[in-house]
Amino acid sequence: MNKNWLMGFGLAFVLAACEQAIIPQPDSGPAEDFSGHPKHGVYQKAVEAYVKSNRIPGAVVLLKKEGEPVWIGAAGYANLEHQTPARINTPFRVGSITKTFVATAAMQLVDEGRLQLDRTLPELLPEVKDRIPQAEKITLRHLLTHTSGLVDPNNDDIQYQLDLVNNPARRRAMSADEVLSRYVYDRPLAFEPGERYGYSNPGYLLIGKILERVTGKSLAALVDERVVRPLGLTQTYLDRRDDRQVARGYAYFYGNNRLMDVTDLDRADAESNAYGGLISSAPDLFRFSEALFGGKLMSASALREMMTPFPVRKGESTYGLALDQWPSSVLGTGFGNNGTLAGAESNVFYFPAKKATFVLLTNYGTGTRKDFLEEVLN
Repeated sequence: MNKNWLMGFGLAFVLAACEQAIIPQPDSGPAEDFSGHPKHGVYQKAVEAYVKSNRIPGAVVLLKKEGEPVWIGAAGYANLEHQTPARINTPFRVGSITKTFVATAAMQLVDEGRLQLDRTLPELLPEVKDRIPQAEKITLRHLLTHTSGLVDPNNDDIQYQLDLVNNPARRRAMSADEVLSRYVYDRPLAFEPGERYGYSNPGYLLIGKILERVTGKSLAALVDERVVRPLGLTQTYLDRRDDRQVARGYAYFYGNNRLMDVTDLDRADAESNAYGGLISSAPDLFRFSEALFGGKLMSASALREMMTPFPVRKGESTYGLALDQWPSSVLGTGFGNNGTLAGAESNVFYFPAKKATFVLLTNYGTGTRKDFLEEVLN
């Protein structure tokens, strides 16, 4: 989710609200020591330089290169108020990486014959038939690949953004039904379904509703049952919990040359929802990536579906089913996802040609250069 729109507001209300917030101190507990890794010095120096050069509060980086053991390092702070260092096991909000977890659960149901990718919205959610134009042309595959034509209020609707920033009553995460009813239903499509690629967070709210309808379980319980617990992920969850251990989120605002705490905005925008509500850590995301691309979470054919960009009639897309591509002249094509909130950015990518993986988590959501990741994995 691109949240650069937030930078343009610079509103006194936001700044005052963020400065007056009572900020708890995260404590993610003891972490493993990677100082014995053969390239610890080189990798740690690269992470520290990345944090400093991009003026970000904190980052955690995991690197896995063929022929080397996994390395994880951290630099900077998870909480500026308390000067709490970022640790290698600090949990972060991971934004749109949530979509890959949700798509994984969906593809497992496809494998089981309980879902079909080319079923239409009215077949899957009859109640939305008269609320979404051309609903009969939109399939589950379109939703997963961002080719449905549905609007994306998170990035394109000024009213959504103003409501999120200015309205104190909005400082909570809305339910999927609330977001869809207020900002999506009864609005014209941006394009014909399948015509082109156009990012749409609400598409994943609909996917979440579909999965809940098929299984009779909440999306949080479903992700926990099908992905989190089988993989032994100890710091990953989609449901709402006490988040004092989670890294605080920060952003710079125009006209104010210092970092402001925007955690409340991140909560209000995405907490616990299907497009961006997941909380996780670098070790957990690596374990998930290894299992996903190692074929342990679904059939080989389902994984190929996820990794194959969906063809569109106009333009190009490197996006499959909740998996994007990272082109690298050094590592080949990587597969994974990026997540961005107002105060967080996350990346998890696997490069099959080099059997290399990187995980990058920061509590800064404005975007940064990440060239150093390819350099250190070369």
